[in-house]
Amino acid sequence: MNHGFSVEEIRNVIMTARVHCPGFSENMFESLMELEKHVADSGYLEVIQGILRLEEEKGVACTEALDACKDLMEQKTKLERLIPDLEKRAESLTEQIKRASAEYEQMQKAIATTQQDLEQIKNEHAEAEKKLVTFNKKLEKEKQRIEKEIEQCHKEADVSREEVTAASRLKKEAESRGFNIELMLELSKEFAGYKNADKELAEVLKKHTSLKKYLYDLADWSEKERERVTAEISSLESQKKALTDESTSLTNTISQLQADIKGEEELRRFYYRYVGVSGLMEHLASWAQVFFVRCTHPAFMITGAFDANSGNARFWTDKPPVMCPQCGYRQLVYDEKVYQSLGWPVGARGKLVLGEYDAQN
Repeated sequence: MNHGFSVEEIRNVIMTARVHCPGFSENMFESLMELEKHVADSGYLEVIQGILRLEEEKGVACTEALDACKDLMEQKTKLERLIPDLEKRAESLTEQIKRASAEYEQMQKAIATTQQDLEQIKNEHAEAEKKLVTFNKKLEKEKQRIEKEIEQCHKEADVSREEVTAASRLKKEAESRGFNIELMLELSKEFAGYKNADKELAEVLKKHTSLKKYLYDLADWSEKERERVTAEISSLESQKKALTDESTSLTNTISQLQADIKGEEELRRFYYRYVGVSGLMEHLASWAQVFFVRCTHPAFMITGAFDANSGNARFWTDKPPVMCPQCGYRQLVYDEKVYQSLGWPVGARGKLVLGEYDAQN
C-alpha cells in the first residue's frame, strides 16, 4: 500500500480503531484510505451527488445510473439539435409578436381617430339638425309670406284662383296638342291688334292654306333671318378680331418705343454724367496695366477719422506699388472697392478696356 504510513503505524491505527469499533479490520482501513483519495477529487463528489440526486428525483438506482446517463446524453444531443429550430421559431414568434403589436397600435390609433371622426360627425349631424329645424321654420314663414304675396298679386291683377286654375288647364291642353302657351300668347298678340281678328285669321288661312303652313313659312323666314344675322355677326367678329390684332400690334410697338425711349434716356444720362471724365478714361485705358492702391499709415488713419482730407492716401499707378507717394509708408494694400466695382480679383494686373460704339446694335 502506498499511503505514506509504515506497517507499524497502520497496525497502531487499526488497534486504536478496534478499541472504538471492535469489527474494524485492515480491509476497512484500506477502503477508508481509498475513500480519502476519492474525496480529495471534487469531480468524484459531484458524480456521487449527481447519482444520489438522480436516484432521489428519477428513482433510478446506482447500478442503472450509467444507462440512465447514456439515455440522458442521447436526449441532450437530440434536444441540442432542436435548439436552432426552436431559436428560429422563437425569433419568428418574436417578430410576429412585434408586427402584431405594431398592427394593434395602428388599429388603436385608427379606432381613436374613427371615434374622433364619429364624434365630429355626431356634432355636425346635431348642428345640421338644428340648422334644418331653423331652415324649416324660415321656409314655413317664407311660404306663408309667398302665399300672402300671391294672394295680394291676385287681388291687384283682379285674377281669382279659379282663373289661374283654368289657365293652367288650358296650358296643359295646348301642350298636349303640340302647342305651348308662349306660342298661343304670341298668336293672340298678333291678332289682338285687329278689330276683326277672325277675318285676319281667315285671310292667313286663305293665303297659306293652313295655320300650320303659315307657321312653317314663318319658321323658314325666321331661319333665313337668323342665318343673315349670324353672317353679319361673324363678319363683325372677324372685323373685331382684326382690330384686336392691330391694337395688340400697336400696343407692342408702343411698348417697344417706350423701352427705346427709356434706353435712350439712360444713355443720355450716362453720357452727360461721364462725358467730362472721358479724357481721363482714355488716358487710363492707354496704360499697359493699372493698380488701385491705398495707404494704411496708422497716423493718417487716426486723423482721417476727424478730417477726411487728412486721411490715408489713395492712388493709381501703372507699376506695382512700393511706397505711399504722400507719406512714404511702405505698408500698402489694394483698394478692394475699386476692384469689386470693376469685377477684378483684388491686386490683379488689370488693364482698362473701353467699349466701342456699334451703330447697328
